[in-house]
Amino acid sequence: MTGGPLTPSITNLLSHSSLLHLATCSDNIPHVSLMNYTFIEPNEEDSSSNIALLKNSRNLVLVATPKNTQKYENLQKNGKCSILVHDWVANGNQVNENSVLKLLYSINQSEVGDMSVTLDGHVVKFLLDSTSEEYEFFKNLHLKKNPVAKAFIEGDNVALILIQIDESKVSDSNNKVEKFK
Repeated sequence: MTGGPLTPSITNLLSHSSLLHLATCSDNIPHVSLMNYTFIEPNEEDSSSNIALLKNSRNLVLVATPKNTQKYENLQKNGKCSILVHDWVANGNQVNENSVLKLLYSINQSEVGDMSVTLDGHVVKFLLDSTSEEYEFFKNLHLKKNPVAKAFIEGDNVALILIQIDESKVSDSNNKVEKFK
């Protein structure tokens, strides 16, 4: 294990992807959700920002969910979670005839990835007050990264959840696994 939970390749994947699988658990019952997310790197925002959370945290994942969901209930009871992010373009053998992935694969095979990242973390904050400056700031950041997910980000019953990444595990198509804390 090396210093810090994220390598440059993990940071690059998190910065350029928009979907993750969020695993939560309560009362020994697991639950997984496919979600849009926003990765917030350390010092991503201007240091003049009055959002204290950005100054005191590093490597945050922002998700939005209605408050009446299983994942929200689970995270309220147990703030620990696991996240899976995959580059989705594993190899040419998994690309079917009519897919966009086939097009991408044929354009530049050197850009095709084969990495999955599992992130373990914990909730550092539930943003629930949609009238607060902090809520509005993170909502706008999330909308900017995920404009197609507007229906999931806006609304009266939506919680924004900030998750601190504590450790990561990278797996590739050759079954090479590396852990980082």
